[in-house]
Amino acid sequence: MTAKVLPRIATCSGARDALVSTANEQVAAQLEPVEFGAARDGTHARSEGSARIFSILSQKFMNLIRRTLTKMSSTLSAKSAQRLDYLDKSGTVFAEMTALANKHKAVNLGQGFPTLPVPQFIRNAAVEAVSNECMTHQYTRSEGHPRLVQALSKFYADKIGCTLNPMTQIVTTVGATEAIYTTMQALLSPGDEVILMQPFYDSYPAAIRLSGGVPVVVDLAPPADRPALTSGDWKLDMDTLRAAVTPKTKALFINNPHNPVGKVWTREEMMQVAAIAEEFDLIVIADEVYETLVFTDSPEKMIKFASLPGMFKRTITLGSIGKMFGVTGWKIGWCLGPEDLIRSVWMIHQFNVFSVVTPLQEAAAISLEHAMESNFFVETSKTYQQHRDRLIKVLSQAGLTPTLPHGGYFVMADTTSLEGVLPSASDANESRRDFRACRFMTTEMGVTAIPPSAFYERKEGAGGLVPGKHARFAFCKSLDLINAAGERFDVYSKSHKAKKQKI
Repeated sequence: MTAKVLPRIATCSGARDALVSTANEQVAAQLEPVEFGAARDGTHARSEGSARIFSILSQKFMNLIRRTLTKMSSTLSAKSAQRLDYLDKSGTVFAEMTALANKHKAVNLGQGFPTLPVPQFIRNAAVEAVSNECMTHQYTRSEGHPRLVQALSKFYADKIGCTLNPMTQIVTTVGATEAIYTTMQALLSPGDEVILMQPFYDSYPAAIRLSGGVPVVVDLAPPADRPALTSGDWKLDMDTLRAAVTPKTKALFINNPHNPVGKVWTREEMMQVAAIAEEFDLIVIADEVYETLVFTDSPEKMIKFASLPGMFKRTITLGSIGKMFGVTGWKIGWCLGPEDLIRSVWMIHQFNVFSVVTPLQEAAAISLEHAMESNFFVETSKTYQQHRDRLIKVLSQAGLTPTLPHGGYFVMADTTSLEGVLPSASDANESRRDFRACRFMTTEMGVTAIPPSAFYERKEGAGGLVPGKHARFAFCKSLDLINAAGERFDVYSKSHKAKKQKI
């Protein structure tokens, strides 16, 4: 076992996460039967009408879940562990913005769950998996369902530069979020530092702190003198990265394609990061959940960090079926890497969730086997690129300055054009401009985005002005939904111009 892992792993001690019910029965009771019938009738058709019904139904279902969750008390027990002080007891920014969108009936382009119809072969795989009489309804292998880890080994054979042993170099997890949490529990001792490139996925610092570690941030920054036009304009200063390393630094995260920027890292950039990891003997956590969504105008194809010379031995690669197939509710992820690091991750995983839902791992394997024999990933990437281009046009016509992402689900847009119309009184106690801007867009313009301050450490200095200028929009949505956002922006623009003319 690698010397980099947490000492307590040797004693196999661990703690289980607390699980929260999503009140499924309440949600189901509120959905109208006629809409379920319409969806059932339309799911097999590939028409615009069926896609629109699917989109409306999906949106309503998710909104009902979120309304139920936002009613839950934010009061914590006095018996709670002190480590919960690191977390916002009111929940994530996604809950806040979704509740606001529901209240004002805004078009929600905030959270990154797709509203596109799930392809028939994926749904068929799920039906096939649950139709078996016995074994797929029982616990599967803790490290990962055999059929799925074998499919993953085959999928990555020509991408990582080596053939993974499916039994010892892969562990499946409850989504990539569990992969992040379990990896941090496996690696970090109290006081160990982990370098993050902000903006970052908000689970990173939470998992680090809950594991006793300390997040250290460096900036992935747009140009200082102009808005970023493409995600390639967002740069990491390598001298700053090197300076962030201390004797306590254990690991660093690199996210490719990057959420929320959409940056696809170049080989040159990754080689510089790799050199620093080699120099200081760091573990690299390569979060590559959007790896199949790299667009044709990207200056670089997807390069897996573990494929770089000498990096496999020190890299844990994270992936996700949710992003790969647009089924985020399946919650199936994985860690790939050298046997010693993966064994360490599994030792925490076995006492955290033990194993991942068997029938959906079986269905994921069937789907991946089909996708590898077809052009599914090429066609899916093409579809998402079309939706990206449509959202870029909508945001530009609304007067915002979007950054063209080369991969992923999201567009970061500069919102400084809203400076003159932001209400000053309604958010008098809110110092973060991006929160004020996103609330304004939701309540006055009818379109919801996510304020990117949620993806930054709240501190003076680094990154302070950058998130304030931006908002994050998701394009993993139906064209109907994206076009509806454009209509809302257009209505607001005409109304605002008319008011100015009266003045």
